[in-house]
Amino acid sequence: MLLLTISFAAGILTILAPCVLPVLPVIIGGSVGSTSKDKVRPYIIATALATSIILFTLLLKVSSWLVNLSPNVLAIFSGGLILLLGVVSIIPELWEKLVVALNWQAMSQRWLGNGERNKDRYIGPILVGIALGPVFASCSPTYAFILASVLPRSFIAGLFYLVAYSLGLVLTLLVLSLAGRRYIRRFGWAIDTRSWFRRGIGILFVLVGLAIITGHQVTAETWIANHLPFDESKIEQTLLTNDSHPLLNAQPVASDILNVPATQAPEFQRLSNWINSKPLTLASLRGKVVLVDFWTYSCINCLRTVPYLEKWYQAYQGDGLVIVGVNTPEFAFEHDPNNVRAAVRDLGITYPVTLDNDYFTWNAYQNNSWPADYLVDRNGYLRYVALGEGDYDKTESAIQALLGLNSQLQTPTYRVPITANQTPETYFGIARQSGLSSTVSSKPNRDGSYLYTATPVDRLEPNTWTLGGNWTVSQQAITAATDGATLSFKFSSKDVYAVATGNGQKMAVGLEDNSTNQFGADAPMGMATIAASRLYHIVSLKQFGVNTVTLHVPVGVSLYTFTFGS
Repeated sequence: MLLLTISFAAGILTILAPCVLPVLPVIIGGSVGSTSKDKVRPYIIATALATSIILFTLLLKVSSWLVNLSPNVLAIFSGGLILLLGVVSIIPELWEKLVVALNWQAMSQRWLGNGERNKDRYIGPILVGIALGPVFASCSPTYAFILASVLPRSFIAGLFYLVAYSLGLVLTLLVLSLAGRRYIRRFGWAIDTRSWFRRGIGILFVLVGLAIITGHQVTAETWIANHLPFDESKIEQTLLTNDSHPLLNAQPVASDILNVPATQAPEFQRLSNWINSKPLTLASLRGKVVLVDFWTYSCINCLRTVPYLEKWYQAYQGDGLVIVGVNTPEFAFEHDPNNVRAAVRDLGITYPVTLDNDYFTWNAYQNNSWPADYLVDRNGYLRYVALGEGDYDKTESAIQALLGLNSQLQTPTYRVPITANQTPETYFGIARQSGLSSTVSSKPNRDGSYLYTATPVDRLEPNTWTLGGNWTVSQQAITAATDGATLSFKFSSKDVYAVATGNGQKMAVGLEDNSTNQFGADAPMGMATIAASRLYHIVSLKQFGVNTVTLHVPVGVSLYTFTFGS
């Protein structure tokens, strides 16, 4: 229920997003009809926009058709419709000829029963709403969370959240449209289709349409994001973080250490491919204190918790502590038990690890984050929950309390390596892609890849990236289709990590001239060997700062995400 409320609130907040503000005039301008009695246009635009967002999202999630579709096609579609509406606003005679040529007048008469009066009343605002759906659908962290995390686990729940998000967005847009329309309506020249005002709106439509088609709206969005006195996406992220766990929001707990009321812990469900142990159940572990750790092996936040988990396991195993690492995959390659087994070996993990490929145990615990720790007492009751990194001293104190110990903690004070204004995690696959600043060919190559033209590095805005060369784009990743493919990213952090897959290819890592030899552990002398599907530490600057990393990606290497640390 809380996520439903957050989804609705996120829709409202999206109106303040940098990717929405540049096209707000299109919404308000499109709401002004050609007659003073034309009151339905704002409602038609809002309804068409909501429908477009929902249908676009479902098509993106359930159909493979969009996976190999050029990212430029949707931009051309949305921008092209807005451009067309702008042209006919500047030259209204074209609209009248178009209506006659396509027989829209007859269709309006049959469908809506209002004949000639409705040819501009319905078709125009419907096209505005449809055109802006794909644009608005990528502006919100909550939208990305619903698309990537909720829909795969529960289609019905994801659909409800998606509708709530769309409803919050379109209702807010409707209020703004009605207010703007009411103000503009005070002036008679605003109604005249041949007035300078209506032609000015047409010019605005043309400019916005061209910006979307050419990708220049990204520049406008970045400028707005860097100059706004607030960060809409951070507000949403805070809301999502506060959607922590129902038990953490329950009644107060009579303990300074244990933070949730005693609640029967859910049994493990459909776990498979156990490592370091035979298959376990909570029932079989009754009498033990069990720490259930939800993680995934390519997540930097999860990897930073592993040394603490291993230290606790070695220190308290003899006192009755059992740790179960539940690998719940974020990316497709994390479903492979061989990959997980190799990661467990490389990380030196000795406690039991298992795979939750279908999210059954994750859902049973109502979990929503990586990493997440759940402490179960000797009687099978949940007593402590920790989401995300940090608070390791508190978690160890809870372990000792449940074991009946009172000894010196093994955990030193820990600062989560995140700095203000640090670049957020950035996904490259089309499902959650953001920040891309490139032009791309509209027609695919024979192998289904597309040719990208990179933005010059000195023109990149902070937190944006650009591709050069031939790339294949899927929902989760981008893959170099030929040698010579490049990716440049302007970031703000100290460390950069890349989630990548490959077969032993050498990937060159470059930095700005003043940052030479400041590479991560997986890129000695600026050369990373992509030999497995995992997280690679590619940059390690001496201190936090703004820099640009350029990867020269060999054919066959796939990149999923960049994460950052300070």
